[in-house]
Amino acid sequence: MKKLLFLCAFSLTGFLAEAQVDGSFNNSVNVSAFGIMQVPKIQNNSKKDNYINTSLNAVSLKFNDNQISYRLSGSYINDDIDVMESDNGSGNIQDYSIKMGFEKNFNYGIVQPYFATDLGYRSHEFEGVINAGNSTKVTKHGFTLAPGFGLKLNVLRQLTFYVEGNVEFFYFQNKFENTPPGSTDRSISKNYQSQFLLNPLNTGLQFHFGNNR
Repeated sequence: MKKLLFLCAFSLTGFLAEAQVDGSFNNSVNVSAFGIMQVPKIQNNSKKDNYINTSLNAVSLKFNDNQISYRLSGSYINDDIDVMESDNGSGNIQDYSIKMGFEKNFNYGIVQPYFATDLGYRSHEFEGVINAGNSTKVTKHGFTLAPGFGLKLNVLRQLTFYVEGNVEFFYFQNKFENTPPGSTDRSISKNYQSQFLLNPLNTGLQFHFGNNR
């Protein structure tokens, strides 16, 4: 029985050794399966820690160069949320981003920790009802920078599972449009703001292709 278990473990080790642990593929495609992210505040009295769950909302293309990979990514979210501390604020958000960046692996092992940084453009729009029935539309367009850490598990030669988290700095122009209930008078204000957002979890799969050997 012990010999059988040893043979199984040895075979599994050899199988995993064929995974993408040595940079043998030129390119990779990442598909985000599930994540938890913090959305920007709508007003000063919005929820401070308003998190939403995401699924299949992002994809990225990576160009691998040994232990460094350069990546181009895009994401899109369309979701209904509650935005205020009380029950008088809810609406719909549409959020998309286009980023470029890199990730640096710390080793060539089957389990690979890595550091990553992305920067680019983000658009966040909220439309709903807040403050005793006021119709509100808020748009935030601006620059985003998101450093983070992750962990990759190379389960097959052309397939990798990853878990990543980051802290995002979002600097944006904030346009606030507000219409009281029963009125056609709309007030509009604009200003520039910044916010740090914590995105604690993003999990998904990487598919490798373009063997350079």
